Amino acid sequence: MTWRLDQVVFLAVVVMATITLCDKSVFDWVPKDNYGKINGLMTDIQKSYDCKGKTQQSMTLPKDTVSQIPRANQLLNKIWYTNRSSLVHMHNMALNRAYFFSYIFQKLNKSQSDFQYQPGWFYMYVSTTADVNGNKGIFNGSAVMFDNHTHYPNWMTNLDFNTTLPLFGVNSFRFDDTFDMGVILREPTGRTTLVQDIGAIGNYTHKGYKMAPWYNFWLPDNEPTLDSVQKFTYAWNVKYANGTGRFLHDEFQTTPFFGPNSPGIGDTDDKYMPVRFTDVYYDCKMSNKWILSAVAPIVDFMPRYSNYTHLRRPRFVGVTVMDISFLKVDFNACPVSIGNPGPSFLSGVSKCKTKTTQCKHVSGKGFKRGAYVCICNSGYSYPPRVGPPWKGGDYEKATEFEINVGYNCRPTGFLRVLPVVDTSSIKVNVEGDSGSDIFLTDPYTGRQLKSINASEVNGPTSKKTSQKPVKTVKRKPVKKDYIDQEFNEKQKPMKKKNKKRKRREAQFDQISFDRMQSIFRKIKNINKENCKTFSNRARLLPGDVGYGVETQFDPQARFALRISHLLSNWYQNVIPGENFGYLKGGNRIHHELMFGEVLANVMADYKVLSSGIYFEPHVFEDWDGKSREYFGPFAYKRDNNAFAIDTAGFKTRYTDEDWYSKIRQRWQTNTAGLLKYRMKAKVRSDIKGSSSVNFEYYPMGYKAPSVTHGIWSQPYFRCDGRVDAWVMTYAVPFIGMDRLRTKLQFKGVVTVDVPLQELEINQCYQSYNIQNAFKNTARCHYASQTCSPIAGYKFSRGAYKCACRQGYEYPFRDGRNFFQGSLVDIEYEKKMAGLFNLFDSIKCRTQGVSMVICNTLTLVAMTLVAFLSKNL
Repeated sequence: MTWRLDQVVFLAVVVMATITLCDKSVFDWVPKDNYGKINGLMTDIQKSYDCKGKTQQSMTLPKDTVSQIPRANQLLNKIWYTNRSSLVHMHNMALNRAYFFSYIFQKLNKSQSDFQYQPGWFYMYVSTTADVNGNKGIFNGSAVMFDNHTHYPNWMTNLDFNTTLPLFGVNSFRFDDTFDMGVILREPTGRTTLVQDIGAIGNYTHKGYKMAPWYNFWLPDNEPTLDSVQKFTYAWNVKYANGTGRFLHDEFQTTPFFGPNSPGIGDTDDKYMPVRFTDVYYDCKMSNKWILSAVAPIVDFMPRYSNYTHLRRPRFVGVTVMDISFLKVDFNACPVSIGNPGPSFLSGVSKCKTKTTQCKHVSGKGFKRGAYVCICNSGYSYPPRVGPPWKGGDYEKATEFEINVGYNCRPTGFLRVLPVVDTSSIKVNVEGDSGSDIFLTDPYTGRQLKSINASEVNGPTSKKTSQKPVKTVKRKPVKKDYIDQEFNEKQKPMKKKNKKRKRREAQFDQISFDRMQSIFRKIKNINKENCKTFSNRARLLPGDVGYGVETQFDPQARFALRISHLLSNWYQNVIPGENFGYLKGGNRIHHELMFGEVLANVMADYKVLSSGIYFEPHVFEDWDGKSREYFGPFAYKRDNNAFAIDTAGFKTRYTDEDWYSKIRQRWQTNTAGLLKYRMKAKVRSDIKGSSSVNFEYYPMGYKAPSVTHGIWSQPYFRCDGRVDAWVMTYAVPFIGMDRLRTKLQFKGVVTVDVPLQELEINQCYQSYNIQNAFKNTARCHYASQTCSPIAGYKFSRGAYKCACRQGYEYPFRDGRNFFQGSLVDIEYEKKMAGLFNLFDSIKCRTQGVSMVICNTLTLVAMTLVAFLSKNL
């Protein structure tokens, strides 16, 4: 039979189509989940060339896409882990700017003469730019948006007094500067921002604008009946200085003002919160990113400067908005649980085997699959030659065969139960302790099985045991320098014949442990009642006590860095009295603005105990143009009230402080190392805001420090009658131009003080070159265990866990797979005191040999071997 060519081609096509339809991909087992839905929505928008043609619903991700949103009344009573630290910082920064603008507008809203000193357009431009550049890697944008006819511009030369603008809103976001001049590597620097007046682009109050989901949170404010539940009355106390070494008044001047709400612990409705978060939305034709916004309201008296003062009421006139890129926000892929409360649209997309493993989130991955690990449950252990734990990225790339065959935790047999100690029947008298009696803290009933009743074990005489006289057990105290035998063996010197250098093993350091105890005693002994009796040196702790402050208090340091960027940009680009047509240039930075900035810092974040701005002598010029020898507004919190004082009125000089001297020595004569930032400003072309045009200085550059250019002080007790607490001070400089505007000049220092008690310590083993006062003080059994710190425990011992190493397994039936550090420390101290303890029992045991599975193939193989051995 002869096949024609068309028949052969037809047959080949049929065969290929059959193979294609019947073929099954190795990844077909992967089920569709909510992550795929969100990823599909994001891809559809990004592929579109005209996002304005899309509906608002298609440019908004489902509700609860971002879970565990910070709430103002939960910040103090809830642990916020690393995966939500950026959202907490967004919350606090939005609240910071809302406090500032509410205070300054109402403070300078008492007379017509104050109108010219209110923040103008350029101050808002510089402020929002500082929000973005001072929080590089965290924020994507910042905005100050006003409602219809609620902004009174003092920066327009040809506009009548007491006249409002229809729309005015300053929006700044990080701009892609890949192809800008000066970017030689053609890579985005992340240090360029585009800031513009949104009121000249579109009506963001209209529903058709689509990209303003924050508007309807508080605006328009047309319901006076809600003023009492949505606005809160604050009082800031300020003491001004009348010159160097003297104050204008002996008492603080109290300024009450209305601001964002302060909810109670029982409030759950979002309308009572001072900060609210939007759903994730696409910022169309602006930053062109999927962003999440934190929003806080600005309060002012409306109408202003009216003869009918009885008609004035505190009104929401605008909002402050902080944006973060959605791709940088972590999501918890594990199922909803106590540690991962719902509702959460993305929860449960992990692929851990629920029967034998449990899911644990991994921070820092953002919107990315595999941001989790799978840990063996209690009663299960990892197979040999497997580096625990199972990584989520491996699960996401595994085939169906690999998932079914591998990633299995083996059951652990013969689990033990820790004994219990009864203090009612045992009293320990330790020799050498003046005959004092030390009672054990746990009831003791002896070793017993969980499946057997205690009464059955004790028998019929169990009821009489409580009537027996109290036993007195005498034990000899254990020497304080006792160390386990295995640790002593590791510390033995190597024999001369073995010349190979061995790796230093992790071990417990008794010297460091004793030093840690002395540090805790010193912190406890010095308080605000007796701190005056100690010298400055006695109130100082070693520098390595503050290990980890750079990372844990990075958000608080950026409060100071933001002000540094604001002042650096201002003093390098603003010439007082300069005008640009109908636009007035920037005026002078006056004292009320600086007092408002530091007061907003201490009010917005409970971890900021105090904040200050300290100018170099004869640098600060107030609104009257007169320079001051010293000017240093310093704000602090005391008894839940905010106070601010001009430190220029003190007899002592802030220039003599150690942190000020170090910053001045570094930056006074050498400004090398400062980074170049660019602000691309666009302004409205006319009063009506019919269009937007480039500002005359476009782009506008300035040099400012980064967060690493600041310094952290040693922990010390600040005994000044105001803060009176153990603190650490972060100080960062701000730089301006000299009077001739020819070179950069050191202008002053911005500081924040953070509490030492909020620092989390690390007791685990670390290398010798790590400057940590608490390292190597964890009592883990390093031969069978690894040590890792536990987050959420503030400056306390025992905040670590001892997990089993590869080849070892957890031996107890208590629902855990690691030993708590606090338990290990307590049992170790009992052992040191010669008491009954469990320290030698809380160790991981060698992993059991895998069970032999007998099946037909095994029996055939054994029979064949026996037959061959018999015949041969």
